[in-house]
Amino acid sequence: MKRVMIYPAMVLLVFGINLSACSKDEGPKSEKGKIEKMTDHAADVVVEKIRTPIDKARSVQEMEEERMRGLDEALKEQ
Repeated sequence: MKRVMIYPAMVLLVFGINLSACSKDEGPKSEKGKIEKMTDHAADVVVEKIRTPIDKARSVQEMEEERMRGLDEALKEQ
């Protein structure tokens, strides 16, 4: 009878230990090194240099569309 009680108790013990071990977030938290920081900064600069002309082109396109809407409205009123 004792063996029947010991095995489920051991299973519950192992399950409880695994559950408590997984719930803790005590992983190593490493800081970024100088190379990673420089790489991230360079990537940010490149992305900004790529986005700037694209944003300017979109703003010009929006101005052109607004001008065309104004011309269409003026033609409809005549």
